[in-house]
Amino acid sequence: MKCKICNKTELNKVLSLGKQPLANKYPKNNYEIINEKKYSLDLLFCKNCKNVKIKKIISRNEMFKDYYYLSSINKGLVNHFNNLAKELNNAQFVLDIGSNDGILLKPLKDLNVKAIGIDPSINVGKIANNQGLKTIVSFFNNDVVKLINNEHSKPDAIIASSVFTHIEKPKYFANNIKKLLSKDGVFILEIEYLQNFIQNIQFERFYFDRPYYYSATSLFELFKSVGMIIVDVKKINIHGGSLRFFIKHNIAVKPKLSITSLIEKERLYFNLSVFKKFKKKIDFEADNLRSKLCHLKKSGKKIIGYGAPARVATITNLAKINSNIIEFIIDDNPLKQNKFSPGMHIPIYSSKKLESYKPDIVVVFAYEYFSFIKEKFVSINCKFYKPIPFEIIK
Repeated sequence: MKCKICNKTELNKVLSLGKQPLANKYPKNNYEIINEKKYSLDLLFCKNCKNVKIKKIISRNEMFKDYYYLSSINKGLVNHFNNLAKELNNAQFVLDIGSNDGILLKPLKDLNVKAIGIDPSINVGKIANNQGLKTIVSFFNNDVVKLINNEHSKPDAIIASSVFTHIEKPKYFANNIKKLLSKDGVFILEIEYLQNFIQNIQFERFYFDRPYYYSATSLFELFKSVGMIIVDVKKINIHGGSLRFFIKHNIAVKPKLSITSLIEKERLYFNLSVFKKFKKKIDFEADNLRSKLCHLKKSGKKIIGYGAPARVATITNLAKINSNIIEFIIDDNPLKQNKFSPGMHIPIYSSKKLESYKPDIVVVFAYEYFSFIKEKFVSINCKFYKPIPFEIIK
C-alpha cells in the first residue's frame, strides 16, 4: 500500500483501537442501534513523510450525508472564529471550506467581508443558508471550483478549519486550492496536530471521520507536490491543541523559520518507537478509566458525562463503557439530544435533565471547554473528571 501523501511504500501498522462505529452517527432508536456498523480502527504510519492514516476508508458520502456536528454550539469555537474573522477583515473574498453552520461566515458578514461557505452536510448547510449565510452544499470538488470561478472572482483567502483531516483525497483537494486561490492569496489551514495526540494521550481523536492525521512534514510534502508552499505556522488552542498553516503559491516565496524548525523537530521525534510507547499508554488509560468508573459506580456514585463529541465513541468503545457505568450524557447540540452515543448507546439529553437529576461525578468529554461547561453546575455539588487521563478537573 502506497502513502497517498508522498507515494512511498513505507507504511507500518502502529495502532489498533478495536471495533469502532462511525463517530458522528448517533442512533435514535432500536432499529438504528441494531443496524449500526462497526469497523476495525487500525492506523498506519509513513516513516518518510511522518503521516498517519486509517487503514479502512469509509465513503465520504455515507459519512457526511446526515451530520450531527454544529460548531456554533461551542462558545470556545465561536470566540475562535470571531477572532479569525477580525484577522480577515481586509480580505476581498473569503471562501470557507467545511463551513458547517456558518460559524465563520456570520462574523465575516457582520464585518461586511464577502464570504461563501462550502459544506457537504445537507442538514447543516440548510441551517446556515436559513440564516442568510451563503453556503454551497457540496464537497469541495472540480464542479465547485468551476462554479466559483464562473460566478465570482478568485478568493484571496481560503479557510479550512478542522476539515482537512476528513478529506479522502488530499492531493486532489490541494490541487483544487491551487486552481482557485488568487495569485497573491493565502490558504489558511487549521488542523489538529498529530504530535499533540501522542504527547497528550489523545487517542480519542482518531475516528473514521478523519482518515488522515498530519505532521508539518507531510503537509509540506503534499503542498510542495502541487506547486504551493507553507510559509508560516502558528499554534492555536482549539480541539486540544492545533496548528494554523499559511500556504501560498510557490512563486519565489520562502518558508519562515517557524515551519523549517518544526519539520526538523519532527524528523527527530516521529518513529516506530514513539508509537509503541503510545500504544502502551492508550491500553493503560483505557483500562484505568473503566476500572476507576466501575469502582465509583459500585460505591454508589451517580455518574454522567458532559459533551458528546465524536471522541466519545472512540473512548467508550475502546474502554467498553456503556449506560451501566455512565447513566447518560448531556450535550448542548439539539441534533444529538434524545439519541444515543455511537457503539455503546449511552442516552444523550439536554441540560434540562439536570433539573431533576443531580450527579456526583461528571466525566467531561469536551474537557478543553470546561470553563463554559461548569457554568451549568453552579447549583450542583459534584466532582468533574477528565476521561483520559482520568483525573479531577479543578
